[in-house]
Amino acid sequence: MAESEKNQSIERAIAVLRIVSEARSELSVSEIIAASGLGKTIVLRILATLVADDMLERMPDTGRYRLGGGLISMAHLALARHPLLVRASGLLDAIVAETGDIGLMMVAQGGNALCIRRLEGTAPIATVGTRIGTRSPLHLGGGPFAVLAFSPDDVIDEYLSGPLEARTTRSVTDPTLIRERIAEARERGFVIGNEDLFEYVVAIGIPIFDADQRLLGSLSIGNLNHRYPAERCLEVGRTFTALAKKMLG
Repeated sequence: MAESEKNQSIERAIAVLRIVSEARSELSVSEIIAASGLGKTIVLRILATLVADDMLERMPDTGRYRLGGGLISMAHLALARHPLLVRASGLLDAIVAETGDIGLMMVAQGGNALCIRRLEGTAPIATVGTRIGTRSPLHLGGGPFAVLAFSPDDVIDEYLSGPLEARTTRSVTDPTLIRERIAEARERGFVIGNEDLFEYVVAIGIPIFDADQRLLGSLSIGNLNHRYPAERCLEVGRTFTALAKKMLG
């Protein structure tokens, strides 16, 4: 979008919403001002508008701010109607029931993979790394890498032309090696994220396409590395892709 087409007031309000939504706890006015870089008068005006529209809630006892019921309701409606959730929620339920591990659902967003659903299995120990709302680099992990590996080639080229961060000692950041992983993933139909996004975490990711073969996002299943030796990674990958073929066609 051209700069001339942007509305500054809306952009500022979105920035405030994002600051509050990403905070670990309720925020004061001064904290929002500091995080946004906006003036006090502007921030107070934005907060008053967002509270009036139920996008934010002001706590009466502390005066601090958190997300409002209206915004939460909109988010739930958006998620319920998301094409990836509509198409593949049953598949995520099935692979979690089959393995007992943690299932994640991810979509591409701004050069990252955004987690929009997390489903806990029955395994007694579970990872805590990726939660709903977590954004992860596309070249790492199971679900994120599945999004990258099965994206159109021009999308991959553009992504690999930018900076590639490392999250662990196993992170692969060399574009040539990443392209080799992509070719391998496309050949077998799934990816293996082996402690490259979070230490000790292994995940198997598969792409999800719509009926017209447009990429919607990815699903992944995984847990701590002791549950995923090399043999089980391949076994779960084959099971996952077979389930996907059976349930989605």
